[in-house]
Amino acid sequence: MTKAFEGVRVIDFSQVLAGPFAAGQLALLGADVIKIEQPGQGDQMRTMMANNELAALKLSPTFLGVNTNKRGITIDLKHPDASQIVHRLLSGADVVIENFKAGVIERLGYGYEAVRTVKPDIIYCSISGYGQQGPMAGKAAYDGAIQAASGMMSVTGTPDSGPLRVGYMPVDISTGITAAFAISSALFRRTQTGEGQHLDVAMLDSAITLLGPNIAKYLMVGQTTERVGNASPTAQGTANTWATMDGHIQMTVITDAMTAKMCAVFEQPELADDPRFASVQGRVEHADEIVAIIAGILAEKSTAAWIESLGNAGVPVAPVHSIDQLMNFPQLEHRGVMMTMPAPPGMEGEITVTGAGFHASNGEPEGTRAGPLLGQHTDEVLAEIGYDDDAIRAFRETGAI
Repeated sequence: MTKAFEGVRVIDFSQVLAGPFAAGQLALLGADVIKIEQPGQGDQMRTMMANNELAALKLSPTFLGVNTNKRGITIDLKHPDASQIVHRLLSGADVVIENFKAGVIERLGYGYEAVRTVKPDIIYCSISGYGQQGPMAGKAAYDGAIQAASGMMSVTGTPDSGPLRVGYMPVDISTGITAAFAISSALFRRTQTGEGQHLDVAMLDSAITLLGPNIAKYLMVGQTTERVGNASPTAQGTANTWATMDGHIQMTVITDAMTAKMCAVFEQPELADDPRFASVQGRVEHADEIVAIIAGILAEKSTAAWIESLGNAGVPVAPVHSIDQLMNFPQLEHRGVMMTMPAPPGMEGEITVTGAGFHASNGEPEGTRAGPLLGQHTDEVLAEIGYDDDAIRAFRETGAI
């Protein structure tokens, strides 16, 4: 089956997480993504959060997780001979992705205005912490900084904990999804108009869209969001996270009908008529009492027992999984979001990484090739754009590649 982006060539100058994730999503849908890295160290993420063995190969788990299906080449972008190579690549490209600090790629000679003189209909996506204009443009940013600046940390935690960082990289990943969607929309627009465009994707903007409901609440009624820990934003005592006999579960019971179902499973149907449980107002005003009552009940059985009985009754409930428990979650295997493929050179066997968060009846997202070794496909790609063995050898001898 033909994938959505087969025939689309992407030149990926990005590194770390947001940009590579965006390019990786396009690659899962058939785009030919050519990842350009500096000779030597390459993408910062190659050695971040890696054990010694993988760091020596410059293949960290996180790097492999977001660079599936790409081909990797090395070019010293500051070398005098680099421009002719890059221009040849650009002349056959559809999309450019870069996440240098604002202004850096222009100084290298590969900004949007320069690139569109080579390829007028190019889709050029710039990803940065704070955007290409404004007082913060050009400032360095990682996920944690944007979690702080966007207000995300201010609403995460408990009244006693103070602001907390979320335990994964939501800003990087949401920015990558935003960029992939922006690029997809620009490619579709080009089919209608024939025109390329410059896309300015900011991590701050992406984070703010995640906080949309909280921000709307403030702008419309003047209320800021308090840190409520595991409690629900609805403030109902029947929506929270509780310990069981052997783990934890999360329930979001926020209607009278759900409450009645929950109480029936608890074999205490009379609770549904208790004024504290019988209405939204009661569940809000008596939230602490309700949380304590439910805690005593749930502590009497295992997580598996409660998930079965509450779930079968139609109560919104889920176990609190650790990552290792998640890998044994039957629904995960059924959905097929994990992709297994041959390990890259230097590693044995196979590797498994996450893929796309959706299925398609035709042109299914698919991972077939692990993230590349540093410069693994340099000769291959340069040969494709017209350089012979002698020219490639000369570039290597001068340090251009």
